[in-house]
Amino acid sequence: MIKNMNVFKKMSLVAMLLLALDGKLSACVDYDMDEEYYNLFNQEIMNDPRYKSFLLTFNSRFYSYDVVRNGNTEEWQDYLGLSYENTQYLVFKASRADLQNLIKNKPVTDKKLSFATPEFVKKHKQALLYLAYCKYLEPYMRVVPGENDLGYWDFSDDYEHNAGDLDYAKVKKVLTQSYAAESEKELKLRYGYQLVRLAHYTRRYDEAVQLFNQYVEPLGMKTEIYYYALSQKAGALRGMGELAKSNRDFIRVFANSTDLKRQAYTSMTLGWDNEIAFEDFLASAADDNERNDIYLMLGYGDFNNPVNEIEKIIANNPDAIQAKVLMVRAINKIERSLLSAWTYEESLTDTRYPIWNSDMENDLRPFFNQAIKVCERQNGKAKDSNFWNLASSYLHFLNKDFDKASKEIGNVKSNDELYATMVRNIATYIDICRQPRLTDDVEKTLFAKYGVLIKENGSELLEKHYCFNLTYPTFIKKVLTNRYKLQGDNAKSFLVINHITEIENNPQEKLLNEIQAFLNKKGKNPMEEYIASNGTDNIANPNNYIAYVKGVLRLTDGNFKEAKSFFDKQTRLKVSKRIFGHNIRVWYENDEKEIVRDDYINEFPFIRDNMTEADVTDALMQLQKIADKGDGDYSAKANYLIANFFYNVSQTGYFRHYLRFDNNNGWSYSKYDFDVKAYKNTLHLSTNYLNKAKKQAANNELKAHIVFAQAKNAQQNLERQGKSEMKSVPQSLFKEMDKYQKTVYYADVLSNCLYFEAYHNGYFEE
Repeated sequence: MIKNMNVFKKMSLVAMLLLALDGKLSACVDYDMDEEYYNLFNQEIMNDPRYKSFLLTFNSRFYSYDVVRNGNTEEWQDYLGLSYENTQYLVFKASRADLQNLIKNKPVTDKKLSFATPEFVKKHKQALLYLAYCKYLEPYMRVVPGENDLGYWDFSDDYEHNAGDLDYAKVKKVLTQSYAAESEKELKLRYGYQLVRLAHYTRRYDEAVQLFNQYVEPLGMKTEIYYYALSQKAGALRGMGELAKSNRDFIRVFANSTDLKRQAYTSMTLGWDNEIAFEDFLASAADDNERNDIYLMLGYGDFNNPVNEIEKIIANNPDAIQAKVLMVRAINKIERSLLSAWTYEESLTDTRYPIWNSDMENDLRPFFNQAIKVCERQNGKAKDSNFWNLASSYLHFLNKDFDKASKEIGNVKSNDELYATMVRNIATYIDICRQPRLTDDVEKTLFAKYGVLIKENGSELLEKHYCFNLTYPTFIKKVLTNRYKLQGDNAKSFLVINHITEIENNPQEKLLNEIQAFLNKKGKNPMEEYIASNGTDNIANPNNYIAYVKGVLRLTDGNFKEAKSFFDKQTRLKVSKRIFGHNIRVWYENDEKEIVRDDYINEFPFIRDNMTEADVTDALMQLQKIADKGDGDYSAKANYLIANFFYNVSQTGYFRHYLRFDNNNGWSYSKYDFDVKAYKNTLHLSTNYLNKAKKQAANNELKAHIVFAQAKNAQQNLERQGKSEMKSVPQSLFKEMDKYQKTVYYADVLSNCLYFEAYHNGYFEE
């Protein structure tokens, strides 16, 4: 961060690209950088919609595009004596034809114009004439395209016309005559604005400035529409290359306009093609408000330290809104570092939320300390101390100084709903985070006080104000799971933020046992009862479910007996008998009947279709008994089918989802990936059973099956080691296959296996 910035820097191409995206990114998108942390301090607490666009967001150039109240509409509202809604409809949505009919005392069918009574029309006929002519002009009010306008003007295909399509002389004559005929300054000013805008958009820059000086400035009215006109003049000056003068006027627009702050800032920054001395702006500022807006613009840039600018602003005015805007931005930056939603407790040692690590101590600490000192000084200077007390309390909370945080939060006295909500929430966070250990008594106390918040998943917390991705646990639950993890309560740590079925993502038997012990614990306190019931919602019998998961783990290990004992309590999936079959072609998208062969399966009648895990395990146990009886093809076939099973459920088998809690064998896994160590590959088990089968087999057809299966296993092991080139296929096993050239199976392999065909075509020869 640069502490002293004497010039405004040139805008980079990145900024221009951001402008090109301006308005095209929503607050919630598929990937949202603003969802990577816990936003507990609502930036909108600065409570001034004029500056809402300048709060911190990484999703787009500006924070918000919604305008609660339009300054131009409010001026029309005062002038016409209508409600805000009726005024907005009349000015922006009513058709020109309906306005012309009203002026001519003709009926209109638009029921939303029912407020326009004959008395209203008579009183405001001149205003209706102005609005009707504006509705004629508006479709053309786009700048005439030029050669060097990238990033400044919007030339999207949505605009059919531009100002160059108008008869300039004719329109100018109508506007000047109307200006002269008007007796009321409000309407004169609006006609003056249209004159300046027309000249600017048709690139008559000199004339635009002259028209402003002739028709706008002499009226002496500094209303919202005056700054609309001044913005047009500033744009014309920019077109003339008068950048310093242009930016001087844009600063005035920024400081005084309700509607045009974002546009003024954009126009200024894109106009800084040359370095402009910062002191020149300050020296010419009309008042402290303009000076503070200049400091705000400096603090808004990523190249500067916003707290430096806050100190300059409050030196002018301790209650300046600009200081609040920059402070909430500064706090939001701090939150992004300390309250990451991506922090994994597994990476922590003795760290408690909020998290400070060595990098943050080195990089963030100076900025953090500067921010908290400003807040504390402001508590004694600003008339509105509530904001600064709240900010100070929250920063002390982030610093884990819970006593100071609690004291400061007690000093906030406000009836504002947002303030009251934040006070309640921060007090909650302080109370939970300050607990050194979640003992039985602490759990009872916390749940009695904050059980509603915990049960409602934090819906009353300020996280809801910031399109926060609720697939993450709320901050309270994040704190609880962190505390439980650090004190060794792994079951509660898991269940407070997860449903028990999430164990399928990375099944660990030690954790399963701890969860089971916790669920079966007698005399749980209310917090524990909630954690247990919420974590097992819709699970009829958690013990049976845990048994099922253990059964899957045992079957993956090849322990049929224990797997069967667990599956006798609960099963879920049903599978066809082809889970004992084999494939020659590696192809997963087709139906299993087209890919998986069922050779030898029908010789074992206990293998049926639509088998549960218990049925499959029972079949494996029966195959095991047959395989262990001695030599001979029948025992060899039993070993071969068991080997097929373990190949099929391996990470590259057709039924690879079967022992991994997924619903199908597609490549887009919802439950796991190949890198999760808890999921053991079963190829080695397959290979072991194939070796046994090979020793027992006498029939050549069967031997051909076994040798090809061995080659597939060896190939998959090589691929897992990153040796996927075709010449790495185990040639010794392919040579062994040649012993069985006269078998039917050999011909099938040669016709359907590209590797084997390539081998025979000499592809692997050096």
